[in-house]
Amino acid sequence: MKSTHSHIIQQAQDFARSVHGQDSSGHDWWHVQRVTRIARLLAYLEGANAYICELSAYLHDVADEKLNESKEAGYERVQQWLNQAGVEASDQENVLEIISTMSFSGGTGSAMRTLEGRIVQDADRLDAIGAIGIARTFAYSGWKGQSMYDPYISLREHMTQEEYRKGKSTAVNHFHEKLLKLKDKMNTESARLLADGKHQSLELFLQLFDKEWAMGNEAYLHESPIHRRNVSRVHIAFDDSTAGSLKMMLRSKPGEIVVTLGDNLMVGPLPKDHDFSRSFSTRNKWFQERYSIAHAEDRKLTMLQAAFDWLTWPQQLTEMPCLIWAGDSASEQLGLRRLLSLIPDHPEVILVNATSVHRQQDPNSWYRGTFEMTSDKLQIVLDTAGQVPLSPQDQAGYRADWQRLVNDDGFLRVLQGERLCTVPEAYYDADILQAAYRLEARHGFFKKSARIIGEVIGMGELTVSDSFIEYRVRHLIQEGALTYSGELDAMRNYSVSLVDASTSEEQWSHEQRLAKIVKLKSLLHEMMEINLAESGFMEELRQLDAEGLGASVSSNQEAVTTSIQSQIEDFMSSYQHHQEQRISLMGSLEKVLTQIDETAPIE
Repeated sequence: MKSTHSHIIQQAQDFARSVHGQDSSGHDWWHVQRVTRIARLLAYLEGANAYICELSAYLHDVADEKLNESKEAGYERVQQWLNQAGVEASDQENVLEIISTMSFSGGTGSAMRTLEGRIVQDADRLDAIGAIGIARTFAYSGWKGQSMYDPYISLREHMTQEEYRKGKSTAVNHFHEKLLKLKDKMNTESARLLADGKHQSLELFLQLFDKEWAMGNEAYLHESPIHRRNVSRVHIAFDDSTAGSLKMMLRSKPGEIVVTLGDNLMVGPLPKDHDFSRSFSTRNKWFQERYSIAHAEDRKLTMLQAAFDWLTWPQQLTEMPCLIWAGDSASEQLGLRRLLSLIPDHPEVILVNATSVHRQQDPNSWYRGTFEMTSDKLQIVLDTAGQVPLSPQDQAGYRADWQRLVNDDGFLRVLQGERLCTVPEAYYDADILQAAYRLEARHGFFKKSARIIGEVIGMGELTVSDSFIEYRVRHLIQEGALTYSGELDAMRNYSVSLVDASTSEEQWSHEQRLAKIVKLKSLLHEMMEINLAESGFMEELRQLDAEGLGASVSSNQEAVTTSIQSQIEDFMSSYQHHQEQRISLMGSLEKVLTQIDETAPIE
């Protein structure tokens, strides 16, 4: 850059600082500095005149009509400075053209004629989006006396420049009226690439703002900053995984939204919605007393957020067509029943059991719940006859079933066939002990607790949480059925092994008795597998033709054949006696197990 150009740039910098140094509208000196730096880099990348870009960037907001009595007054102010600074006439012309065409003007501004103009405009627009753009938006709205957000101030579409400047709006409305449009208005390839990430920041902010606006808000469907009373149908999910897949599936249907009613009701005291405060406290206390301290705060927060959703959403859902996604899992079926108890006789409610639909279409497919299905699988269900409208009689049946489960006053519920049943907390204890035996966590050999828990959940048709299984692992340790090494504060920090109770049978705890039974059943099962495998092997051996072993290549064929045949017969004879003893032992073990089952005390 020429020395005269450098001198002029320095003067422009000083002039811009003097004009914008005290600004609080988001058009302050640091905004000008950022725009200039970006414009300088874009000029190098795009092969433009860096001097013109930099000079125009420093001066671009001096003439802004938002900061002057009029557009003309601002323009004249810049022109006077250019003359005073000694800028060449041709360069003045370029700079003034760029400055006069910079404005967004509600989307009605003229296109830039020069590459330098396009670059400075891109730099200014890049500073209007992303994290800094968000901060500037709220600073400008506050400076102008506008509210952060008012759901009853409508978005303005197809504005004139006058309407854009003087019409009533809000900071959040400004996202839709301008900021979200800028990505597609970038002039250069470099700016378009930079704008993508910044645009995503705008969208993410609006999503987070919308989510927080929804918290505890019984009027959310009317006030949503994103949906603005344009919701045509609500999809109900009972976990975040299902909700995520549904949102992906519905991306092309802006009128349909997803509501997540979390809190896995499979475990713990069921909430009594007519006495929500007391039952929420009871449920929270139940988890605190049983679950490990690891992630305790996260668990409390999850329960709190779920409580907010259950308290605020049902009333709104009575006004909207609802599609409830509840597959063949206890947690989803419980959520379905609770929801229908809170929106009695809903006129437009549809049930979708996606797991059942896929099983009918492909008997070899097996999902433990909707949460295991991808968005394309859910779309298949939506496109088929998987939607079942629920009549008032159907809804009444689900409400009655919910009341039955509440009256059970239990702490664990499972799906047995198509019926939800309340079962003892010890329901999965045998599975835990069997997993420990199967993974050879016995005879003093330890396995990580997390490994045992993963085996239980992975091998079974379970939708119960790993936290509940871990609670039962620690209970089995406490009752002497398992021993451990490490620290019990989190499942990853300790290992477990089966133990043999040293006390007399009369003093065995239920858990110790269960551990004995599991060990006995596992031994019996292994013996049966060995017996079955050996029986097949012996049958093959019995049919073996010694001559077919290739003995003919030997010079002493007859002697070799006779020797092998004799060894087979001797082995068969000794095995027969061994097999009879094993079968007898298995029969005795089965009798012992039967006697234990018949005499075992009820827990």
